[in-house]
Amino acid sequence: MKNLQIVGGLALVSLFGIGLACGDSGEGTRTDAVSDSMTIAGSESGSGGTTAGPSTTGGTTGAPPTGGATMMGTTTDVGTDSATSGSSSVGATEGDDPVIEVTIAPLDPLIIVVDGAVPPPLEFTATGHTMGGEEVPLTGTWDYDNPQIGIISANNGLFSATGDAGGVGLVHFVADGLGLEAETTATVKLHITSEPEPVDPGIKDMFDGAIDPDPAMTLLYPYDQTVFPRGLVGPTIQWNGGNPGDIYYLHAESPTFEFEFWGAVPPPSRYDFPLLPEDVWVKLTASTDGDVQLDIQRYDGNQAYLAETQTWTIAPSNLTGAIYYWEINNGNVVRLTPGDAAPENFIQKPPGVSCVACHSVSADGSTIAASFHGGYSPWGSIDAESGVVHHNSELSSGFQAISPDGGHVLWGHWNNGGFGTDGKLTLSEYNSNVVIAELVPPPGNGAPGHQAWSNDGNQIAFSMRTDGNGLDFTQSTLWLADVDLMNFTFANIAQIVDKDAMLPTTTFPTYSPDSQWVSFQRSNQARARGGLGELWMVNIDGQSPVRLGRANGEGAISAEQQLTNFEPTFLPVAVGGYYWLVFGSERMYGNTLTDTNPNSRFKQLWVTAIDANPQPGADNSHPAFWLPGQELNNQNMRGFWALGVCKGEGELCEAGYECCGGFCTGNPKTCNVTNDGCSELGDACEDASDCCLEVAECINGFCSVIPG
Repeated sequence: MKNLQIVGGLALVSLFGIGLACGDSGEGTRTDAVSDSMTIAGSESGSGGTTAGPSTTGGTTGAPPTGGATMMGTTTDVGTDSATSGSSSVGATEGDDPVIEVTIAPLDPLIIVVDGAVPPPLEFTATGHTMGGEEVPLTGTWDYDNPQIGIISANNGLFSATGDAGGVGLVHFVADGLGLEAETTATVKLHITSEPEPVDPGIKDMFDGAIDPDPAMTLLYPYDQTVFPRGLVGPTIQWNGGNPGDIYYLHAESPTFEFEFWGAVPPPSRYDFPLLPEDVWVKLTASTDGDVQLDIQRYDGNQAYLAETQTWTIAPSNLTGAIYYWEINNGNVVRLTPGDAAPENFIQKPPGVSCVACHSVSADGSTIAASFHGGYSPWGSIDAESGVVHHNSELSSGFQAISPDGGHVLWGHWNNGGFGTDGKLTLSEYNSNVVIAELVPPPGNGAPGHQAWSNDGNQIAFSMRTDGNGLDFTQSTLWLADVDLMNFTFANIAQIVDKDAMLPTTTFPTYSPDSQWVSFQRSNQARARGGLGELWMVNIDGQSPVRLGRANGEGAISAEQQLTNFEPTFLPVAVGGYYWLVFGSERMYGNTLTDTNPNSRFKQLWVTAIDANPQPGADNSHPAFWLPGQELNNQNMRGFWALGVCKGEGELCEAGYECCGGFCTGNPKTCNVTNDGCSELGDACEDASDCCLEVAECINGFCSVIPG
């Protein structure tokens, strides 16, 4: 048997002995070669391009996936009153000849959408096979389980790609009156090309025939092995080593997506994925769950060179919540929702307050605790949705922690304008100065500060400094304490991480979504400016603290640049199978921010993915990416990640952690207070048994899946 390829709807080769031109049903014909597949492609000219169909230039990452079909084209018994497990006791007959098996055709087709041109519908057909060896056409009901990428007519089996995304889905057929069913995969692949100015076909051929490594080009950003979520603006690819007249071939491909670009990218070379006529990065991430390979080749006017290659991983979920960070230049705490083009300046400062800083945000996104004025820095609380100040204590504090529900604040990092200490932290309600309880560490161990609340509400992490003052110190250790908000007590106060000889400042802790891990900063001083710092992580039992080498830039940037990372904060929920950590860094950003002077280099926010099943003593981080949407001309620090303000019942949503009721259900998906019997990924749970997927885990009250 031969594969069938249809370009622009024209049947070129027959499959199973039938011509599947548009409108032909092909019923009544069977193949014995059940592993054959077919490819269908639609095409139109690309964005300024000349490629009419899928190019072979640059190769392919592999054969199209077969998805999860376990019974491709085979028969299963859906169960009837008289059927026994694993057998077919009910069937249609040709005389006294019952149908005992159902097959569907074509098997495992690949539909390619080229530059937005969706091919004509593909017709699936079903054939019954009788006990006597006869074949009969069957009617029944068709469905497809991935409506984002394709839809199928329930009555006649006509399948159409949407063109919105690539991917793999399962075609399922149930025969009328037989209790028999059959399945196969259908894969959609998007192929987008971009050629703003025509490139000589001879130069294109040279890319395919290149044999020499590039002696000059260096790919700077992104980093190899970076994990990207969905829902963000695409990365600006940056490299050095080219000349003004060089021509580049950029090729990005996953099993269900392909992008090709030919053209000039003058130095300093920076390339953004096109937004028109299609947003390429949105299509790439929507079409990819897993790895995508990037190749960049250069033609210098004489020869083409081998590609500089990277592999990225696309996590199959949008980032959620909001990142609240301090713009040092403006003295403001601003809010950036992942995917937005710019931060929001939303806090309504009280009269006489010019600076808001040293902030923390409740995990549920309802309330901000921050300090006003600078200097003695009295604490206050702010409604996160409106930016209106709830409370201005006028009591010196500096940094503070806030409970996950926003109801309580633990304050008192320092106690006066000289950044002094009284050796304790004080607990109050978010809108009151009344002291409810005090966290008093054992005497002789230093002064507590930089406190953080666990996402389950049961623990506090904090540093204990033994020199300097609350703003400037160099010697500190990491401690934990249990907190009980029913009885307003603190207990089990103990050190879990000692200081390091080279980087003796151990501070700025943050809890993972499951509250079982703490990431923190090791540095040579508490302040970031001009300092050396890196990210670490430890289990709450204090065993095997580990440096987050890949997050710090190991293998991607210089050793000096790896010591420019500070102030980590976790997103309170697991998304796409990962924990996400935002942190401040003074590293270079490709060839965009290149100042390395410790006194003038820019602070920017970066994000790293952490495996959601971290192993003790192992580096569970991945290379970080620059957070899109922040302003490049500002000094940005103290990124604090929280969920967005929850949505009410009936509002549109993507996952239950966006909703006040904890559930996001229906079509279209809206917030609800109940589910449909089990919790989908991102919906509320008490334990893993509440989740629909058997492999899901309940992490910080929401169902999540861990890759691998």
